[in-house]
Amino acid sequence: MKTQNQIQQQAEIHLLEAAKEFQKCMQCGKCRSVCPVFKELGNELYVARGKNKLAEKIVSGDLQITDRVKDAVNECLNCKACSANCPAGVSPEHVVLRLRWYITTREGLGFFKALIFRQMIWRKWPITLAAVIIGITQRALFGIGPKNPVRYLFPLFGFSKRRFFPAMALRSGQSLYPETNPPRKGPAKMRIGYFTGCAGNLIYTNVVKSVVDILTCYNYEVIIPENQKCSGTPVLANGDYEGARMLMQHNFDLFQQYELDAVVVACSSCGMALKKEIKLFIADSSELREFCSSVFDINEFIDKNIDFKDEDLGKLPYRVTYHDPCHMVRGQGISAEPRNLLKKIPGIDFREMKDADVCCGSAGSYCITHYDTAIKINNHKVKNIQDASVDIVATACPTCVMHIQDNLLQHESQEKARYVVEILADSLRAAGTIQT
Repeated sequence: MKTQNQIQQQAEIHLLEAAKEFQKCMQCGKCRSVCPVFKELGNELYVARGKNKLAEKIVSGDLQITDRVKDAVNECLNCKACSANCPAGVSPEHVVLRLRWYITTREGLGFFKALIFRQMIWRKWPITLAAVIIGITQRALFGIGPKNPVRYLFPLFGFSKRRFFPAMALRSGQSLYPETNPPRKGPAKMRIGYFTGCAGNLIYTNVVKSVVDILTCYNYEVIIPENQKCSGTPVLANGDYEGARMLMQHNFDLFQQYELDAVVVACSSCGMALKKEIKLFIADSSELREFCSSVFDINEFIDKNIDFKDEDLGKLPYRVTYHDPCHMVRGQGISAEPRNLLKKIPGIDFREMKDADVCCGSAGSYCITHYDTAIKINNHKVKNIQDASVDIVATACPTCVMHIQDNLLQHESQEKARYVVEILADSLRAAGTIQT
């Protein structure tokens, strides 16, 4: 149990780290031209330059933490567009994260965040059980369609009654497979750890199946550590520094036990957490550097390591575009690889859409806590998808899939949001390369 003095010291460290960034800011306002939130709300407090100024005044003691300050700090997607376009090299998202950590360190998590982050997510079984219960309820209520009166209860839980949710899995993705999955034939090329992420484990279990089927088909041994927990991304984004540190330390220690050649991830945010954000929480060491360098997004790994023969891939008659998740394109520098995979599939008519790398507004929990703004941002994405005249918008992030599909349904559009790796697995199954 930390003393009040230790808590205060930790809070001050967060402010000092924020100062290292905002002091670089030239106040040029370039960030205003690329910030999705500012484009919708037009409030200087919500853009990077405004947040840097807020941080400066908090550090100097000229500004106290008020509800308005908290509101401004929370109006950020962590899309990294401001960082990518800043001529001074500022990383405003790190200023935002440090301010969130500073506020939470001083004021505490509060009951609901403590319940979710320190109990349900940390213990894992409560959130797994909750997902199953929700899945059963969704099916009992026929998916909770647009006219279902149950929707009027959504605001009681902080959700918009307009929102469409994906069906939660009745069985977790990790429970579908043993911990060790040998290659289908011949010796293993590599021993691969698979970090499923919470959404893959509890919602998009077909993604877990696609990853395991593809890798084992091409003679990789796949290890799915049973005791893996959340990557920590939603926890750190919501201000819980200590909770994120605990999760990242746990996963790092766990995956170190398996003598892996590589770790694959099918969630852009989890990939960024394991490659980069983990370095904010765990002391630098050769083991940590080796671990981070061994983590690959699944699209990145497949594009680099698997050479598909023409006969391996079956024809899929789809028109497809691709949405770049922020934590892939700017967080990890991955853009060409998923497109390469889509273009290899026979029958796919790949069409690049306008502003493919602009944030869709999901941003993890942002599309829950700031739904109206998130939908306004997403409306631009939906229009660009529709203008591309496609059947499928492919991507590599669960909250992007969730948020885009939600808004497509609200627009009564027929396009489907799917993972690239799912489409690739469908092609392999169509050719009989992967046996269903």
